[in-house]
Amino acid sequence: MDIRTGFGYDIHRLVEGEYLLLGRIRVPSSCMIDAHSDGDIVLHAVSQALYSAIGEEDIGTHFPDTVNETKGMDSAQLLISAVHDVEKAGFQLSNLVVTIVLEKPKLKDYKEQIKKSLSHLLGMESSRIAVHANTSERLGAVGEGKAIECYSLVTLIKEN
Repeated sequence: MDIRTGFGYDIHRLVEGEYLLLGRIRVPSSCMIDAHSDGDIVLHAVSQALYSAIGEEDIGTHFPDTVNETKGMDSAQLLISAVHDVEKAGFQLSNLVVTIVLEKPKLKDYKEQIKKSLSHLLGMESSRIAVHANTSERLGAVGEGKAIECYSLVTLIKEN
């Protein structure tokens, strides 16, 4: 059996807004993610982790923010493309961990919704997905409420 681990990370600036888009879930907020695409940082980090597990280039190479075709793009398209490439390489997603780092709003009431959304998007059991929310204890740009970070870890398997 071939087992692979992939790691993904993303950070975005926060600007004035009405909601945060996290794993396709709209979380009410006084700020929003400033991004070239729709800014779904969770889907960006998961896509990055999937690409890294199969030895592919990062999402910026696959979907550059320097072209008009990706302006405002639905981040689910990035994820679907990454999943397709994983399947094409003969792997299947076994496990997913997502950690969102943000001072506010608190995400405890949204973690389960994000998990269910990811389960649906990825076609995998929700018991194989963990969604965590942390603060940065008021340190750095995230702690000052100027940015949001997301980390993702995936495990892929391929039967020999």
